[in-house]
Amino acid sequence: MPRIVKVGAGGDEIDWKEALKNLRADDMLLLKPGFYELEQGISACDVTIKGTGASPEDTVIDGYISVSPDSRYVTLENLTINTIGERNALFIPYNADTYLTLRNCVIKTEINENAAIALNGKCTVELYSCRVINGSVSFFSGSDFRLEMNDSQIDYPVTDYCGLALEGIGTAIINNSTVNSSINTFSDTNIELVINNSRLRDVHLAGQTWLNMLNCQIYSKEDNAFTSDDECWLNIANSVFSGGMYLDGSTTMLLQNSKCDRLMAIAGTKTTMTNSLCKSHADFQQNASCDATRSTFNGSEEFEFFLAVNGEAEFKGHDIILNPNGATLAVQDDAIFRTNVLSSDQKALSVEYTNLPNVNILGLKWEKRK
Repeated sequence: MPRIVKVGAGGDEIDWKEALKNLRADDMLLLKPGFYELEQGISACDVTIKGTGASPEDTVIDGYISVSPDSRYVTLENLTINTIGERNALFIPYNADTYLTLRNCVIKTEINENAAIALNGKCTVELYSCRVINGSVSFFSGSDFRLEMNDSQIDYPVTDYCGLALEGIGTAIINNSTVNSSINTFSDTNIELVINNSRLRDVHLAGQTWLNMLNCQIYSKEDNAFTSDDECWLNIANSVFSGGMYLDGSTTMLLQNSKCDRLMAIAGTKTTMTNSLCKSHADFQQNASCDATRSTFNGSEEFEFFLAVNGEAEFKGHDIILNPNGATLAVQDDAIFRTNVLSSDQKALSVEYTNLPNVNILGLKWEKRK
């Protein structure tokens, strides 16, 4: 039968080490504000550990927790785990089949290559109003998972490692959260990734990743702030990309009501744009295709071409807006460019082309670049 066990130094409370020694399945440990040592760690099984302070920083566990392979669940609430050295603060082994729930928790580690929360096996992981500091949340190869991350934050100020790593198969749902690091999927990933109302530093997708993104901001200004390769499928709406988007492999992207600074698509990628904006430069190469409707392509002084189509790429436009700002349109090699233009900031468009029959622009005067 479940027990409520009060842990602390008061008269009606049990000592921390004594509570761990006599732990039973389904116990709920209520920790009085203070510091609790776990120098050798603990293998947790079917337990809830809850801090009773006014904030998670009031109750601090110095050490690390592993989820037992035969555990049905582990729940942590309103506390901080502070892990020193090259250890995972929380660990789920490869042979687990479990639930890990964190509510209003702070997970803090030292900055190194080890994940703050390392997840293997079959697991459902829930992060509600949590903060992960100096480490990543990582699902490793072979895992079968479901992640729900709501109102949470990952602060991992490095560029060599990712803040949220998603390998294996499963589903990840991220709402109203901030990731001050990169989100990565990999060549062996097969997942559905849903991100809503969130702020992210950069995103790098590979394998078979099905992304649905709504009302998000990717704030890195680098050329590769958002990348996609292999067989990814992207459905992006009402989002802002401060830097560049780079599409490779067989990526298919639907971009609606969104803004990016730069867009480059190569290989066999397929892009469909509606009511969207490229602020500085767009480039379609090799066998890439783009079908743009009511979208805007601007130029900047940084780029010679505001819009470039080359190789065997194809661009089809419907009621698009072209604002070159003095830059040139390039249609090179065997590429095809066909569009009707709704408006432009120039009376005549300068076009550098290889094959005249491959260029068809209606609604705007255009001339060969001199």
